[in-house]
Amino acid sequence: MTMLQLLRTHPRYLTYGFLHFFFSSVGQTFFISLFVVSVTARMGWQEGTFAALYSGATLAAAFTLPSIGTQVDRLRIRYVSTTVAVLLVLACVAIAYTANIYLFVVALFFVRLGGQGVMSLIGSTVTGRYFTEGRGKALSAAILGISLAEVTIPSLAVYVMGKYGYGPVWMGMAALLLVVFIPAVWLLISRYDNFQRGDTVAEEQAKKDPAQAGLASWTRGEVLRDRRFQLLMPVFVFLPFVFTGLVFNQSVIAELRGYSAELMAIGLSTYGASRVVFLLGAGGLSDKYGPARLLQLAYMPLLIGLVCLLLIKGTSSVPIFFALGGMTAGMESVLMPALWAERYGPRFLGSIKSTVRLVVVLASAAAPVVFSYGFRLGLETWLGLMVIYGIICLGLLWFERRV
Repeated sequence: MTMLQLLRTHPRYLTYGFLHFFFSSVGQTFFISLFVVSVTARMGWQEGTFAALYSGATLAAAFTLPSIGTQVDRLRIRYVSTTVAVLLVLACVAIAYTANIYLFVVALFFVRLGGQGVMSLIGSTVTGRYFTEGRGKALSAAILGISLAEVTIPSLAVYVMGKYGYGPVWMGMAALLLVVFIPAVWLLISRYDNFQRGDTVAEEQAKKDPAQAGLASWTRGEVLRDRRFQLLMPVFVFLPFVFTGLVFNQSVIAELRGYSAELMAIGLSTYGASRVVFLLGAGGLSDKYGPARLLQLAYMPLLIGLVCLLLIKGTSSVPIFFALGGMTAGMESVLMPALWAERYGPRFLGSIKSTVRLVVVLASAAAPVVFSYGFRLGLETWLGLMVIYGIICLGLLWFERRV
């Protein structure tokens, strides 16, 4: 089934996933980071206070997410989506106007939990568990929502903030959630739609294909005890750990290598373009060959990029690394969700993915500090260790398929 056929036959479900990824932007780093300077000045904070509060809110949200993942499996999904949207509206209003640090921290927690956490979780879970035929293409189409948000929202936010301050930007996001997202949730998904819950999706798939029945029984505890999942844990944190560590400390790398800030910005733009291209391509390949077979291929570009960054000290290494990293990020964003759905079934997919997300967030939170200390060993030494980490990941992927 082609992407166009999927769009024609399942427009409601694909739009539902797309909207969740798009509106997850309200809690994503690329959006919140736009307001660091303005919020710090308005609140009268010292430099670094926002970053500390942001890290704390992110970690608290990550530890809360697994309990919500269980509800994503158990409850009717439009009720979960609506509840999250209402909380995000209240949080956006609070961030827009509060001068109280305690209320700001609570609002920041709900923005990170609801936006970056639950919205992304719902978009990935409901799309991955509903589509068996064309799952990779469906995930590619839904995840394009966050790519569209990355392209459009920052420039609009900066424009509005420059004219009116940051408050109206957050109020605008609250208004979009109320006027666009919540009505769309109720229009796209009917009350008795089997799309709504993990158990009803699993039952429908078992009726259509008896082979799917055995896949619906994997609980979170069973997955955590599965040797294949345990082998994959160092693998699925490889990209967020390495990329977050390097991007967060890009100024250190630039100083050590003599790179300009403009060069690093070009690298990030290259990453975004590469990610979108390979995000679209990975869906069809996943459907044709299966996500497990493609994961080794998906992680090779990032490993090659690290080798280039290690060996090539000239400016050409920066766009090469980011382009290759974007290739891995685009493919992984489709292949990993498709693998969880294919291997462990749809019934408990929300709780499984929320646990994966917790591990990823912990790795991302640790990366800036670990890399800052790692660079004390020497940039080349630390990059060499990351190359070894990448080689170990490829070995784990090879071994995992044979367990």
